Amino acid sequence: MSTTRGRRGSDDVSVAPPGNVLLRAPALSDGKRSICPSLHAGDDVNLCVVSLSGTPDRILDTWRRHGGLPQKVGIVTADETRSAAAADTPSATVGPDGTTVSTTTVSEPGDLTGIGIKVSQCLSAWRDDDATTVLCFDSLTTLLQYADLQRAFRFLHMLTQQIENAGALGYFHIDPAAHDDRTVSTVENLFSEQFEYDTETDSWDER
Repeated sequence: MSTTRGRRGSDDVSVAPPGNVLLRAPALSDGKRSICPSLHAGDDVNLCVVSLSGTPDRILDTWRRHGGLPQKVGIVTADETRSAAAADTPSATVGPDGTTVSTTTVSEPGDLTGIGIKVSQCLSAWRDDDATTVLCFDSLTTLLQYADLQRAFRFLHMLTQQIENAGALGYFHIDPAAHDDRTVSTVENLFSEQFEYDTETDSWDER
C-alpha cells in the first residue's frame, strides 16, 4: 500500500494481502455500502461476507451494483428467528452469472463461536485457490451491541490472526459515532490500516 497519507477516492483504498483494514463510516452512508465491492471490482477474488444485519439478497444486490460478484461467495448471516439446527444448515445456489453463493446462518449476532467457525470454514475451503480471499465484516457496531468489549476484542484478535495466516484480506466496518472513545480506541489497536469516510467529499482518509 502507498505510504502517502491523505484523502483518496473509494476505489483508491488498496491494501495488499494478507492484512486487516478498519473502515470507519456512518452506518447508512453511501461510502460504507459501496467501499468493499468498489475495491475489488473485476478482481480475481473469493468473497466471504459476515453480515449481522443485512439479508443475503441485499448483500448480493449491493455487490452487483457497485462492482460485480466474484465467482465464489460465502455469506454468514444472523437470524434470531431460526433454530440452532436450521441455522447450522448451509444452502448453496448458482446464479445466472455463474457465481456460486453459499449461505450459512448463526442464531444471533452475539454467537461469536459460530461466526468464527463459519469464517474459518470459508478460509480453509479456499486456502489452495489462486484467487485471494476477501472478507467483509459488517459490522463491528452491530457485534458490539451483542457482545461486551472484552469478549469482542478476544474474538476479533483471533479472527484477524486467522485472516492473516490464511493469506487473506479482511475489511471490518465500524460506525465510530455509535461508540464511546474507549471502545473505538480498543478496537483500533487490532488494525494497522485504517480509513475514515468523509461524507461531505465522498472520499476516504487514511488514518
